[in-house]
Amino acid sequence: MDIKFIVSTIIGLLTFIWTAYRYFDTRKRDQDLKEFENYHKLIKELVQPEDEKERMYVDRQTAILYELRNFKRYYPFSYRTLVSLKTKWEKVPGQFPRILEELNLTISFLEKYKNKD
Repeated sequence: MDIKFIVSTIIGLLTFIWTAYRYFDTRKRDQDLKEFENYHKLIKELVQPEDEKERMYVDRQTAILYELRNFKRYYPFSYRTLVSLKTKWEKVPGQFPRILEELNLTISFLEKYKNKD
């Protein structure tokens, strides 16, 4: 076999591998950034009133509490945040039981994950 053919084949193969690596690396970074933005948006919507009248929407909050289970990378932070919110929200008179129930379910879910490690 000709050495030039072997060298050019190896160079072509390395170029292909490098291009594929860069593609998947960029895609992973974009995905991580999107996940970061979505997670922080959910946390903000969970704890911050949507309007100037400081009204919170129970259905949205319960949905957000449930959705936090889908952000595995943030489980430790979510767990600490939700435990803190539970302490705070349990002291609020007239707090919606659905929110506290979903909060407890999500904390239990995160505890199971935490205990697997």
